[in-house]
Amino acid sequence: MLIDDKNDSRFFHKLVDIGTNKDFSNTESRYLRVTNIASILGAIYNAIWVLISINLTDSPVIYGSNALLGLMFLIVLILNKKGWRVLAAIWLTIASYISVLLFLYLLGYTSGVAFICFLQIIMPYITFPRKSRKLAHGFSMLACLTLIVTVVLQLSISGHYNEVDPYLSQVVNISITGCISLALIWSMSVLLDRSEDSLIAEQKKTDNLLYNILPVKVARDLKETGKTVPKRHKNVTILFTDFKDFTELVARIPAITLVNELNDIFGRFDEIVEEVGVEKIETIGDAYMAASGLEEEVKNHAINCITAAQKMLSYLEERNKKHEIKWQMRVGIHSGPIVAGVVGKKKFNYDLFGDTVNTASRIESLGEPDKINISETTYRLVKNNIACESRGKIQVKGKGELEMYFIKYS
Repeated sequence: MLIDDKNDSRFFHKLVDIGTNKDFSNTESRYLRVTNIASILGAIYNAIWVLISINLTDSPVIYGSNALLGLMFLIVLILNKKGWRVLAAIWLTIASYISVLLFLYLLGYTSGVAFICFLQIIMPYITFPRKSRKLAHGFSMLACLTLIVTVVLQLSISGHYNEVDPYLSQVVNISITGCISLALIWSMSVLLDRSEDSLIAEQKKTDNLLYNILPVKVARDLKETGKTVPKRHKNVTILFTDFKDFTELVARIPAITLVNELNDIFGRFDEIVEEVGVEKIETIGDAYMAASGLEEEVKNHAINCITAAQKMLSYLEERNKKHEIKWQMRVGIHSGPIVAGVVGKKKFNYDLFGDTVNTASRIESLGEPDKINISETTYRLVKNNIACESRGKIQVKGKGELEMYFIKYS
């Protein structure tokens, strides 16, 4: 029984999904599915009347016309399958009008078929594509006018075939109309929930992508206001890394291999900085830049960067034992004030500006492979917690002589 239920469910879903396209938006897919559901319900409505009229009347006109109308409703599925969305919605609306007019002719106003006009007023807005909204307005107003005229002239609308009891006809028509309304509303609510879930999932993906590119606070500012104000930070530590002999390495290995190597290494670096509370800023070629102390006041921002650098070097040491390409990395760390902000209006780039950034870059370039070179400013922040060895004063381009230190390994 469970297998049969699953097969029936799959068959129904295939019917409802006829004409859907992966390029459709959630809204377009929703309108199409509701159109298919309405056409199936219309066919079921007429099929019920075929069975009733066969058992209660001897008039082939009644069950024959209902059978023909049922087929008309099913043509909607064919039109949607061919991609003729607007025509399918128009055909569905016309089929429902013919059904109402036919019932009024055959069984008269007392058949209760006028209640279907309420469905006809609503249906264009849930079946027509958005681009055909004017057509939906027109058909909906026509249905409203039809209902008003039918009610006003009800005494003049008598049936030409009186073989069906009016009370039974009213019970069947009103009941089926209520069931169809319930089915359409339920279907719409399910499809809307699915669309909302899909939008939430896509929004989450977008947010995650944005948070991978920008700090969380900056990303939120951009989402809420469309802009972000540059912010000055008084106490930030900058970490710079690059690889020894990178230019020569680029010349002797395939580009795809190089990209895969850097992706692997920088991917692990991303994990490391996240683990120790450091914010990745950017990568430029073989250079990796990160900072600590941007989001809020962080007392241990210098220690965080040194910890991240130590983990990076340990990772490379282990990696070099297992890989053919051996990477040797320099690390430079400097602390001080910076200005952080987003540059550009398209393809946003979050960056840091100020003398602290330039100095950190110079300190990195004057370091040695597999060692962490720090400035005197950073040394003052970590000297009570981390062992360092002085390198003395070193000439720095554009800065004069600067005191530098290597982090000692225990």
